[in-house]
Order: sequence, then structure tokens, then C-alpha cells
Amino acid sequence: MTVAVDRKAHLDNLFAPRIWTPDLFADFWSAPDLDYIASIITDDVVGYWPGGQVARGAEEYVKVLEDLLSLLPDLRLEVPERAMTEDGKYGFARWIMRATGKNGRFQMVGADRTRIRDGLVCENYVFFDSAEFAQLVGLDAPGD
Repeated sequence: MTVAVDRKAHLDNLFAPRIWTPDLFADFWSAPDLDYIASIITDDVVGYWPGGQVARGAEEYVKVLEDLLSLLPDLRLEVPERAMTEDGKYGFARWIMRATGKNGRFQMVGADRTRIRDGLVCENYVFFDSAEFAQLVGLDAPGD
């Protein structure tokens, strides 16, 4: 069996309950496969990213992630710290991103705060230094 088949089977099992957890977040982002995202987000999900980017609805939310992975196809997150509130309404993850941008391999830190409704992500705030990200990835500064 190949690693890709093993990973698919693992993700099938991980996502089968259709319930977001900080552990699912960590496992998923260790080698992301966006085919699974729609199963753990609400239709009316709202995502907030640095720089004022807001995605409303499942289609826009997935598109932001597709664009990110298109820019950084080898992106991986290590999630050394994660937690969930006792009532299960909010999840938190501090992560270390590793990827290759135009300027080569890099790593940076960030965090997610996820709001959960009926086991699914209905709101996500992503926090990281957008200027540092642009520099590490090799993106042009606004107006260039």
C-alpha cells in the first residue's frame, strides 16, 4: 500500500464523524487534502484572515484555502499547542507553518481560533503576521 492510499484511508476515518476537533486540525494540516474540508464546515462559515480578507460561505472559504495551497503546495503546519473550551464551542491552535515560497524554505508561527456549531466550523479567525508572510513567501508589496 502506498503512503497516499494510507493517508486517504486515515483522513476518511478522521473525517467520518464530521466533527471538528483541535486534534483533527493538527492531523489534517500535517499533510492537507482540501477534499475533506467541506465535510467539517457549515454552509454559512465565515473565515477571517490577516489583512482584512474575509470569506463568507463554504465556497469562498474553500477557495481561500485552495489559493493558499496553490501558492504553497508543500505547506504543512505543526500544531504544538491546541485546546478546546469545555463547552465545545471554541477551538484554539498555535501552529508553526513550514513551506517553500519564492524566496525558498521558511517557517513562521500563527494561531487559529475556531467557533464550532453542531460539531462543524462556523467561524474561523486566523492570526499571523501578514507582512512577514508576504516577505517569506516572496509576494509583491501592495502597489508594486
